[in-house]
Amino acid sequence: MVVPTAQVLGDKAFQIRGTLGYHQTACIESGMCDRYPFVTSARFGLFNSMDFGIQFGSTVSLDVKDQINQAYGAVPAFAIGARAFVESPEAYFYSVPKSARKQQTGEFYAVAEWGGEWWKLLGGVSAFPAMDADAVAPFWGYEQSIISQKFSILYEGFFRHGSSRNNIGVALRPVNALQISAGATEFYRYLLTEDGDFKFRTKTQDANSAYRSPGIYVSIAINGGFGSKLQNQKAEVDSLKKQLVLHEKDLSFMRERIDYLEMLYHDAEPNPNSKYSQNLQISFLEIVEGYKSDELSLDSLLAKEQIFMEWGTIAKRFIIRTAKNKELPQENRVTAIRMMSHFPDTMFLEPLGSIVIDNSSESAAREAALALGTINTPESRKVLSAIVNQTTGIVRETIIEIMGVL
Repeated sequence: MVVPTAQVLGDKAFQIRGTLGYHQTACIESGMCDRYPFVTSARFGLFNSMDFGIQFGSTVSLDVKDQINQAYGAVPAFAIGARAFVESPEAYFYSVPKSARKQQTGEFYAVAEWGGEWWKLLGGVSAFPAMDADAVAPFWGYEQSIISQKFSILYEGFFRHGSSRNNIGVALRPVNALQISAGATEFYRYLLTEDGDFKFRTKTQDANSAYRSPGIYVSIAINGGFGSKLQNQKAEVDSLKKQLVLHEKDLSFMRERIDYLEMLYHDAEPNPNSKYSQNLQISFLEIVEGYKSDELSLDSLLAKEQIFMEWGTIAKRFIIRTAKNKELPQENRVTAIRMMSHFPDTMFLEPLGSIVIDNSSESAAREAALALGTINTPESRKVLSAIVNQTTGIVRETIIEIMGVL
């Protein structure tokens, strides 16, 4: 509710939140007063690494957050940010007198966050240049999912005005677009009266802010996104990227071994000068020349491609190597990419994806994006979704257009 986390919204994703609180604090005119602060906020994500926000309590306030790195293994997620400009929504929510709210205006923070599928742990430090005391203050928090990941217990603590402050609550996420939270602020302070009875109201006459008196709150957040796809698949995409990095060396080694075994099976040496490789090269170049001919016959070319692809896995790996070879003429690479789209196979998806994000050849990258769109399977669409944010210019525009059509 109060402490910042290292998490950010996805690219072009947004969140709208409203939080209503209740607590009792001291009043000059009547001794004790019931307070019902209401804070609203709107946040917008950019580049999968930045958040921009605007809040309104008693007045408008702005903030920004930048995620430096994502969590990976034992390495935590880390973010830095600045918030509470022009006024602190936190100070307003805790009913700090208006004359004293400027002390918490202008907060700069750094936060690290660890976590698994069922839990999150964070810690950080805030700096308040305008605050006379506690100008540098720590904060911490913990979230534990119970029953399912849609229901969690939340705890957060932070340091303000000479002592630690503690909140606890529960969060329900029935769908990705909605989160409902409820809990207690400063829950440990006045749970019992002097007689030992339960009482969630303060009797301290000089407790002039909710930092010194207990309260309750309820919060509702709505999440969404702009563009052809909602950005709630960000975690899945990040996981896919990590898996590709981890297995890249193993995949390269396996491809080399498979190529070698296939060449041996066809009684040919695994080198470009072998008779077998030369026959493949001759057949392929005839197809390339056919596409360059003034008397282009697509039916004839497709028939030649069909004959070429009947060589099986060896032919498929030949066109993969050709498509990825940056030293070959551009028309050779483009022809190989087109052949992948004419005769789809799951083994083509990863090579086509790697060509799309390789910015050394815009024409080859665009052709590979078109090939994935032509293949048009759930797997090929998943590849396009995973790599769209790694592209720019005409390649990115092409992918967005393809995804819109598909």
